[in-house]
Amino acid sequence: MKAISLGRKITSLLLCVSMAGALFTGCKKGDDMFPSIEAPSVETEPEESTENTDDQLSGGDIRELKVALPYSDLTIQCLAAMLYCKNNGLWDSTDDGSTIDTAFLSSVATNYVVTNIGCGSTGATLDVVKDWSKSDMPDLYLAQDSNAVWKAGYAAPLNEYLSDNAYLNSQHIYTGALTADSEGGIFYALPHFCSARIIMGNTEYIPSESGKLQIKNTTEDFREYLEEIDDEYSCAAFASAYELIPYLGSAFNNDNPTSYMVYDEYVKDHDSATQIVYDASSYVKDFYSSELAFNQMDGADPVYSRKAALWVDSSANIRAWSEYYPGSLYLLHLPCNDATNVGVPYVTTYSLCVSKDSDNSDFASEFAAFISYDPDAQLLIYRLEDMTGLMPLTRNDAIWNMISEDEIFGHMASDFRQTMDNAVYCPDSYDSKLFTKTNEYTAIFVEQDDDFDPEKCYG
Repeated sequence: MKAISLGRKITSLLLCVSMAGALFTGCKKGDDMFPSIEAPSVETEPEESTENTDDQLSGGDIRELKVALPYSDLTIQCLAAMLYCKNNGLWDSTDDGSTIDTAFLSSVATNYVVTNIGCGSTGATLDVVKDWSKSDMPDLYLAQDSNAVWKAGYAAPLNEYLSDNAYLNSQHIYTGALTADSEGGIFYALPHFCSARIIMGNTEYIPSESGKLQIKNTTEDFREYLEEIDDEYSCAAFASAYELIPYLGSAFNNDNPTSYMVYDEYVKDHDSATQIVYDASSYVKDFYSSELAFNQMDGADPVYSRKAALWVDSSANIRAWSEYYPGSLYLLHLPCNDATNVGVPYVTTYSLCVSKDSDNSDFASEFAAFISYDPDAQLLIYRLEDMTGLMPLTRNDAIWNMISEDEIFGHMASDFRQTMDNAVYCPDSYDSKLFTKTNEYTAIFVEQDDDFDPEKCYG
């Protein structure tokens, strides 16, 4: 499990980039226009050994692909065999990823070997990637923050490899996730799965009179709930509540999707964005002035000491918290002002990057798109791995139905499924300068009367 925010959280794929021919025609899905992605205009001479072709994948040469994925060897072996079967007419259409016999897949003799060196459940940090680059760089790896990896020079641009990939269209995947892994028309990663920012609670501090707050709630309801907890229990009603501020923009902007800490809005309109920040921070500041929120109690983190009723976190960490709070963890959506609002998910993607120096960039890209967007590959992953709190970036009904059966996260996942087209994509890694500076700034800002300072916040 990756490191959770601000030094108090526990530590705990795959990518998708896409292109559609020289120009992939934009097609509508919901309110999003699927991006047109251009392949590089500069033609390069093909290398003498064109080892990355479908013909050679079907031939007798043994290809090797080194990956860093948070999956077991069995899952990796089965995914590789599934890709081989589908590429070579060996796939039985009566099977799918939820029913295929893993013993059969394990017995398939492919002409390539996929070796997994592993990584954290939400990908490798930039420091890990730097260490890999010195001695053991995989061809394909899940990155905790693909943008940081790209800016540091460890990821290859992918446009030329996936321009004709059949999975990359708005009927299969969420457009916003795809474009989040691009910069200036260059696509440098493929979003593999995602998490969402949520509120977690400890059932030991549920108000006895009103009972547990409903999973979807308003800012007013949430405030009243905290007051009830404070009246009845000696605990931090909301631990480190400042961590809620970057995700409250939509609640105070007529429930319209608003970027992380209204950064994008600030670039366009300083005054309007500043007002949204003040509204969101004033709401949270009231928690502190009313002593409903604490960073620490008696020198101890109230979440770890089990003295917190509620706290903000990523759904990626549900598994870890459910082990730390066995039988007493419950989940709430972020509050919104409008009771009729369907919700604005604040989503973080974990994406697959291809190593800049890989000799197998095309095969790595093909494997990345396959395991991220092929419905059978996704069903197999969610069947064989514990993916609680992690959601796919494909629209496939069978996958979402499987996730909705999860005992802890299933009901919430069903809600997110209905609102993913409204998702706001935001960072959730200390490799991101924006994430780091925002968390540092809001921790101080919420307890002071200073004016909002974008330089200190956005860095």
